[in-house]
Amino acid sequence: MNLDSIAWLQTTEAQQLSPLVHIDQHLASMTRLRARTTPERAAALYELITVRHKAVTKFHDGHQLWFTQSGLEQASHERVAQHRANQLAGAQQIADLCCGCGGDLLAFAAQAPSIGVDNDPVRIALAQANVAQRRLESRVQTVVADVTTFPLAERVDAVFFDPGRRDQGRRIMDHAAYQPPLSTAQRWLAPHRTVAIKCAPGIDYHDVPFTTAVAVECVSFAGEMRETVLWLNAQRPWQRQATLISDQQVRTINDQVTPGAIALSPPLQYLYEPDSAVIRAGLVQHLAHTLGAQFLDAQIAYLTHTTPLATPFARCWRIVDFFPFSERAIRARLATLGAGAVTVKKRGSAVDSDALARRLSRPHGHPFVVVLTRVAEQHTAIICQGPISTQGALP
Repeated sequence: MNLDSIAWLQTTEAQQLSPLVHIDQHLASMTRLRARTTPERAAALYELITVRHKAVTKFHDGHQLWFTQSGLEQASHERVAQHRANQLAGAQQIADLCCGCGGDLLAFAAQAPSIGVDNDPVRIALAQANVAQRRLESRVQTVVADVTTFPLAERVDAVFFDPGRRDQGRRIMDHAAYQPPLSTAQRWLAPHRTVAIKCAPGIDYHDVPFTTAVAVECVSFAGEMRETVLWLNAQRPWQRQATLISDQQVRTINDQVTPGAIALSPPLQYLYEPDSAVIRAGLVQHLAHTLGAQFLDAQIAYLTHTTPLATPFARCWRIVDFFPFSERAIRARLATLGAGAVTVKKRGSAVDSDALARRLSRPHGHPFVVVLTRVAEQHTAIICQGPISTQGALP
């Protein structure tokens, strides 16, 4: 897309041509559109309709918002953006730096007057269209500028920084190679200002370029780890937190309370697999303490307990059997159980889980899960059923 095509997409002419687009018929759609408009505008309209079809999975009004494909990929889910904006409630003005097409900016504007800055005029034009769609023009200012040199006004007391983490479609793992680098955030620090930085889920938060205290929040949505947020000058009562967001609720577990030592145990009646945000935040021991669960191995993020406890922070499996790893022994035990489809999960095992699952599965029978892990440093197979429902909050 370019600025001309974005302006045209907002016209009555473009709206009238929209029914000609069938997202599963690219060639036919483009042929119909090119008979009525220029190739550039036809391509822009096809991209917009296609992206909007995907945007409804992130935004309740995604069918009316404005994104490029890459802009939508970078945008936070609106539930995640709302959670972050809620944490900045009471701010005088929020600056969204590298705001892209404005997905987070829409959430911030509902909390406080906001300014969105990006060096891409196309993305700023799309952000402006999104702001207009939500009728937030009176609360939002957008600027085309380089965030590394853009001067923040003194009244800006909250900053959200979302640097680019892809290069030619490939994920950037080194924070020094972010666009711009993570260290850029150092220039926005001020005693009165909170800075939140959206990072890749797998960032090594023990190795970040800041001298000030950093609070780390690992965010999971609908069971999938989405991002790690670094909070600078945030005055949080915790240093690490796992936040689990669903369509209805936000639940958190953090390190405010220091847990005691967690005992080791052989597999009991139930196996618990902590959410990836809990694992990434380094809070498995805290979860074990809260549940009264035990570790299978000091180095492995699996827990075990005698009862199925209500927790949103882990999936629970009923343990049927366990024994030292042997494919032959697993196959024999599954046969006695009448197993059909078999899923293989692993943690601390070098076995090819997908290949083993294909070898163990049968076309008919009961579904089972085989967990390959270490129990007291011994390679072990745990046969399970589930996951079972453990709805509710932590006890």
